[in-house]
Amino acid sequence: MRWLLTIALLFMTVTVAVCLWYGDPSSDAIIRKKPISPDKDFWSENDDILIYLEAIKRIKDHALYLKPEIKRQEIIQGTLKSYVEKTDPFAAYLTANEFSKWKRAQGDHYVGIGMEIEKDREGQVVCLPYPGSPAEQAGIRVGDRLMSIDGVTVRDRSILAIGAMARGEQGTIVKLVISSTGGEKRQISVSRSAVSLANVTIAHSENIPVIKILAFTRDTKIKLEHALAGIDNNSPLVIDLRGNAGGDLFAAIDAAMLFLEDDKKIVSIKTRQGVEKFESGNGAVNTGSPLFIWQDEGTASAAEVFIAALTSNNRAVSIGKKSFGKGTKQEVFELSDGSALFITTGYLQTPGALFFDGKGLNPDYPVDSAKPETLDFMFKVNELLAANK
Repeated sequence: MRWLLTIALLFMTVTVAVCLWYGDPSSDAIIRKKPISPDKDFWSENDDILIYLEAIKRIKDHALYLKPEIKRQEIIQGTLKSYVEKTDPFAAYLTANEFSKWKRAQGDHYVGIGMEIEKDREGQVVCLPYPGSPAEQAGIRVGDRLMSIDGVTVRDRSILAIGAMARGEQGTIVKLVISSTGGEKRQISVSRSAVSLANVTIAHSENIPVIKILAFTRDTKIKLEHALAGIDNNSPLVIDLRGNAGGDLFAAIDAAMLFLEDDKKIVSIKTRQGVEKFESGNGAVNTGSPLFIWQDEGTASAAEVFIAALTSNNRAVSIGKKSFGKGTKQEVFELSDGSALFITTGYLQTPGALFFDGKGLNPDYPVDSAKPETLDFMFKVNELLAANK
């Protein structure tokens, strides 16, 4: 029994955390190492753990149909996979080989298809392609379900493992089986491409500036500041977050600060250790423009945090459709043997004390059309401006 206890303890020695992993096959998640000390008393004095070890020993010694090719490590790996999947609908355990493949897939010579993926509470993999991306151009739509990649089912696989499967050498073809919202399945071939998507762009519609934020990344705040520099602080302004599947949570927090006065609540993260609160500082550059935020079913995660921060503080109104509803924070912890745990560590809470995970954010002003166009959104903006004159 000593070998099982030793292996269990070894799994507790090192942790590697991702600040925010948002299910994007093309993301460049930051990994930070933080050593921890194993809680040996928990393992040696916990009766349930000892019963588990005793059961494994009995099976090894007496089971008639025991397969000798099953290694000790595989027993532990199978137990961990089962445990995390039963306790956390978004969690996964990656073996050292799986995690190594995922890390390699983050290299510069690996590219993706321009699509984020999320798991819903039923375990289905939801597609959130970026506008103009290879995935969207191939016919994948927001809300489609991903069934398989190159003939390999994604069922019961972690977001990290699926992301690694989707990435590859530039110009190579990946074959996906997609299920539409109506249940129709189809095979789609997508060419992997290193397309650089402009995260922040500005255009004008009916003389009103429209800033499109495609995803929240490390440089979003700087690009947004640059865009705001040429806009009158009292002129109407639109922030277009349609199809923005999230990104870096802290980049969204920084972006929200550009529009908020000091000491305004932005978001809270509720974890097992307590509640961490984030408030605005003194970095606001636009607190006067009548602000309108456009959202749809593809608006998720960090983008929802940005919306809630501004609407809850009465700094903006939102227009469109109910958002996706991704209100949890996941982290990756690498273990001492090179394997890793991908687990949910916190719930995101709006300034108005709303937990929106699995629920989404309703817009202040819905757009009635089933598939609204930009003209429908702009019509609502003009309607609201006319009403407030």
